[in-house]
Amino acid sequence: MFADETGWGFIFSLIVIPIALVIWFVDVGLKRWLKTRKKIFGIEILLIVIGIGIYQYGERIKTLEIESDFDKQYVSIIYGVENGKDLEISKLDWNKTIKIPNNGILYTSSEFDENLPRTKMKFDSGIYLGSENTDRKFTDLTESEIELNGVKYKYRAWKLVNGFCCMTSTEDIEKVESELKSEWQKVKKASR
Repeated sequence: MFADETGWGFIFSLIVIPIALVIWFVDVGLKRWLKTRKKIFGIEILLIVIGIGIYQYGERIKTLEIESDFDKQYVSIIYGVENGKDLEISKLDWNKTIKIPNNGILYTSSEFDENLPRTKMKFDSGIYLGSENTDRKFTDLTESEIELNGVKYKYRAWKLVNGFCCMTSTEDIEKVESELKSEWQKVKKASR
């Protein structure tokens, strides 16, 4: 367990040994305070279910849905925009599908912290990017701030690629911010 060809044995043991010790202390403690095996078994099962629930809560997914003919290289969500669409993500949501406009930028009145831990992206046809059904893939690009007309907004951005995934650079971030600024100007001119 401590030595294998890949070198992961030692790292694995650093994780497994503390977990095993915690489980052993819980088991010994339960046996000391509870006298019947049914109660011990019931509480241990309850602890396992709670542990699985906590793990699954950290795996909640937001799915960004784009058009099948989406031709942009980046998808972005700008948070805290007045009169923007509310994402309506609550602490109890296990998954949420968010429709992204054709320009690749969603303006939302939701707060930056209103988010789910994991992100997937799919076409409106139901095919997920990064699956075997499409050559398109995506990667997290940045979580940052941008100044638009003197106001700072937080945003998240993802990069879409064909084929091999997932190289990003500061040049990608500069391109995203440039696109965000030009689209912001278009939206503001159209709203006047």
